[in-house]
Amino acid sequence: MSQPEKRLDFTGDNAVLIYISIFKFLLLVLFAGNYGLFRDEFYYLECSKHLDWGYVDQPPFSILVLAVSRILFGESILGIRIFAYAASCGIIFVTGLIAREMSGNKFAQSVSAFAAVFCGTILGAGSIFSMNSFDILFSSLIFFLLIRLIKSENKKLWIPLGIIFGIGLQNKLSPVFIAFGLAVGMALTKHRKYFLSKELYIGAAIAFLIFLPNIIWQIANSFPTIEFMRNAASRKNQPLGVIGFLSGSIMELNPFFIFFLLTAIYFLVFNKTGRQFALIAWTLILIFFVFVFFNGKPYYMGILFPVIIAAGVVGAEILIDKYINSWGRYALIILILIPAAVSVTPFAIPVLNVEAFIGFSGSLGVKPGSGERQHLGILPQFYADRFGWKEMVEEVAAAYNKLSEDEKKNVVIFAQNYGEAGAIDYYGKQYGLPKAYSAHNNYWFWGPPQNFNGEAAIVVGSNKQDNSKFFEQVELSGTLENKYAMPYENVGIFICRKAKISLQQGWAKLKIFI
Repeated sequence: MSQPEKRLDFTGDNAVLIYISIFKFLLLVLFAGNYGLFRDEFYYLECSKHLDWGYVDQPPFSILVLAVSRILFGESILGIRIFAYAASCGIIFVTGLIAREMSGNKFAQSVSAFAAVFCGTILGAGSIFSMNSFDILFSSLIFFLLIRLIKSENKKLWIPLGIIFGIGLQNKLSPVFIAFGLAVGMALTKHRKYFLSKELYIGAAIAFLIFLPNIIWQIANSFPTIEFMRNAASRKNQPLGVIGFLSGSIMELNPFFIFFLLTAIYFLVFNKTGRQFALIAWTLILIFFVFVFFNGKPYYMGILFPVIIAAGVVGAEILIDKYINSWGRYALIILILIPAAVSVTPFAIPVLNVEAFIGFSGSLGVKPGSGERQHLGILPQFYADRFGWKEMVEEVAAAYNKLSEDEKKNVVIFAQNYGEAGAIDYYGKQYGLPKAYSAHNNYWFWGPPQNFNGEAAIVVGSNKQDNSKFFEQVELSGTLENKYAMPYENVGIFICRKAKISLQQGWAKLKIFI
């Protein structure tokens, strides 16, 4: 007897989640070229040309992904970002799966996925290449498997959890915070029984082994990431306190999603179905306070947003069905998701030209913010850091062409930060510029220049007085002025001659990990 023919289901639960994920991918691709590359992307590109088991400000996973992307697709904006876009779309799919594991029906799964598309941090993080889109994806997979573990009590799930924890740690250290929240949460709930499970320790051992190469790299290089994190927390990140961090987190989530935040609390704390996931609730709360204590940025909460959104949508549907009627779910889309999409999208991806964005932001009364201790211009840092780079490199090229042929042979271009250095390395090839040097983060490891004879250097930034401490002759060659860029990037370009000290000898003192 012949088997019935299997047909593809184009309307099933997974199919709908795939459609929503594809929608997000197209949204990202459509506006990819607006505003140009982000500061960090220049730096990550250069890191991808120096593959290692670790970097000052991150583990190696995302850099390896970028190296593969660069080889396959080149160094265009889309070529650089393609895998970050894919990871960001994966987050959308997994958010729907989390809603399903929390007993959400097809509608709840779809709304969860659609809401995740217009979550500020998820949308913004996925619009550029960084470790953050992969970080949120790995964290979402961890919570998905934890929820499945809670429901099924299948202890073998600790093994794939260990694998994802390990790979996630090779991308960013966020799984450390999840592990802390999870361990304390287990101790506070009936799930403490898993401390006696051998599968838990096998999973932990797998995670450790996967992460071990980065640990060895840290030891060999005197723990640069710890120095980086300490400096960022004390000198860079703005202290916010509990209320400030909470309000900032809501802005990163999406202000219209405060409703989902409240219904997530209802579902996880008061609803009979949701209370079985008390471990998840404790983990979320504990991670929140850890981020506050360590002076983190609100966008760090992005690793928790998919599970918060899924729990919130499931909780909202339960309340709507109980106290209103089934038609109330469609009011949910009209009253929350549509305004949420309209309000957050221009702040997360460059759908508007820059002047239109400034007008839109001003009309809402939203002022630029960065979560850091620095002066901002007319754009938020997330957009400002995409302007001025080509103009800066043109000024550097103009300074380079003022040098004699002998000076050009040994000149060193020194930039104050990795954004400047990375932009010079990216755009400088078309001007015949040599590679740039910097003492900022991993650029410090790639220096000092070995062939510098001290006769001529081009210095990006600082000022004539400070540069005169290192060179006998300092000449201002040009000045960058871009009203859209970060104010501290409107700098002078200096031609400096006759070094007073050896750059090789002074390199250790120039190091800045932040």
